[in-house]
Amino acid sequence: MEYRNLGSSGLAVSRLIFGGAHIGEIVDKEKAAELVRAAWDVGINAFYTADVYNRGKAEEILGELLKPRREDVVLIVKAGEHVGSQRVPVDLANVDRAALSRAGVAPTSYGLTRKHLTRALEQSLQRLQTDYIDVYAPHFWDVATPIEETLETLDGFVRAGKVRYLGCSRTAAWQLYAALWASDSKQLARYESIQVRFNLLERTAAREILPAAAAADVSVLAFSSLAGGMLSGAIDRGSAAPSGQGYRAMYAEMHRNEQTFELLDRLRALADAAERPLGELAQAWALDQRAVAALLIGPNEPDELAPQAAAVARPLQQSERTALSELLASTPPPPIHAAPRVPPIA
Repeated sequence: MEYRNLGSSGLAVSRLIFGGAHIGEIVDKEKAAELVRAAWDVGINAFYTADVYNRGKAEEILGELLKPRREDVVLIVKAGEHVGSQRVPVDLANVDRAALSRAGVAPTSYGLTRKHLTRALEQSLQRLQTDYIDVYAPHFWDVATPIEETLETLDGFVRAGKVRYLGCSRTAAWQLYAALWASDSKQLARYESIQVRFNLLERTAAREILPAAAAADVSVLAFSSLAGGMLSGAIDRGSAAPSGQGYRAMYAEMHRNEQTFELLDRLRALADAAERPLGELAQAWALDQRAVAALLIGPNEPDELAPQAAAVARPLQQSERTALSELLASTPPPPIHAAPRVPPIA
């Protein structure tokens, strides 16, 4: 396993980060224990989850499993969404707060305000059975809350020793720079990482977010590097639509169209020529991109980890880099269909 420092910090994280969005839903506690052990065995030292995943069950299970190794692992946690059966749209500028309130979701139970984040952190610490979080990250950009309020609150967590570093997610390039400027001007802790959906089929982030993050020394943590399994090599035109796979199924369905399969045919030919599995080639390409420090992965079975670790162990060769660049430059990006968000498990 290879390790990179997170942003401008000295915190070393593995280039594969074990993601826990499916823990407590697709993966039960027993299977999660197998996955955590397998992740540790291949050299993964960073694990991530969010308070909203499966109504906090993901945090509870992962916290218990990591407790024996707490000082050896990097724990990344996202917050800001409403933890409950009712999903709240992250576009808080247009959310109907009155309707949500009538449904039992108080306006103070979501968002990046000082009030909500303070409560969210305390609850995450309890569920995770720890007294600090290594990297704490807003789950989205909250247009309804001044960024200064959010950053001052997060900086307070760092100064209190409850959080070590900060990250962000679902944040545009200009928003990232607005946050970095606020941190710099007010001498507050800064965002050291940004989570971005990025893969061979979804390359939008390469236009602005990746170069912006690289220039600011902010680490990109790329998720959905296999596009929900579309880039794993296991899905073709005749494959049935995945079911019961949570976020993985959602991301796969976003890419299921003829243009994608045509591109996959060409990518498989390149992978065969390189004598690599398609999934390994796809993840090696993602890791090769500027500013991408690590991939967030969510294996369902322990045997899925070794092939993904191979993408780290075998960096992209120049011939592969050139062939992929020429292919992508000559192929229009496949369309991406909007998909409904996966509701939390009841």
